[in-house]
Amino acid sequence: MVKRVVPVIVVALAVAAGGAWLWRAHQQGEACEIIRAGVERRPDEAVGTGPRKVVVMGDSYAQGFGLSDQTESWPTAFAAEADATVRVDGFAGSGFTGSAFCDGEEFGTRAKGLARGDDEVLVIQGGLNDVNADPGLIESAAVAVIETSDAEAVVGPPPAPNRDLALTAATDEALARAADESGIVYVSTLAWDDLGYLPDRLHLTPESHGVFGTRVADALLEAGVLR
Repeated sequence: MVKRVVPVIVVALAVAAGGAWLWRAHQQGEACEIIRAGVERRPDEAVGTGPRKVVVMGDSYAQGFGLSDQTESWPTAFAAEADATVRVDGFAGSGFTGSAFCDGEEFGTRAKGLARGDDEVLVIQGGLNDVNADPGLIESAAVAVIETSDAEAVVGPPPAPNRDLALTAATDEALARAADESGIVYVSTLAWDDLGYLPDRLHLTPESHGVFGTRVADALLEAGVLR
């Protein structure tokens, strides 16, 4: 158990720092293996038991990367607030424009194989792994993902201290434009500057996952997205 937990912590910190060790681990496929192991450890069961049906596709925030219990990620609080049953498809390092460590896990590819019932609303959450991409590319990639998946809402990136705020803001704006172009709801989280983060200054604490999920649910309920 120790051998499994320690590398996850190390990679979480290295992901945030963007250090040379992480690049070597990426080259060797070690980072991808650790992330996949974390995804596999997360229970497949949906969170929540409410009548509304939702699928969340996202990055490490949806997965719960860095948490001792990944089911404490934001979709759980979302499910409670929205009175919903939520299936979670989260993968650390993934985004609209690519996947940092594991090929084939970017949103566009996953959206093509996403199993979804007719009564399920799809919410896509991400952006922090896209901040170094050109805003125009982020926008076009997001539009393509939305069209491929027929998503009803996109949730953007919060102001994580580990990310350059100007780049995060540019990503937020690009995703907002993509959602507007596609005619769906966009939830900006850029102003949520009261969230708490783990020591990597990138991933949310369990308590802030709760705040994040509750706020997203409230925004989508107000917008009439959740049926």
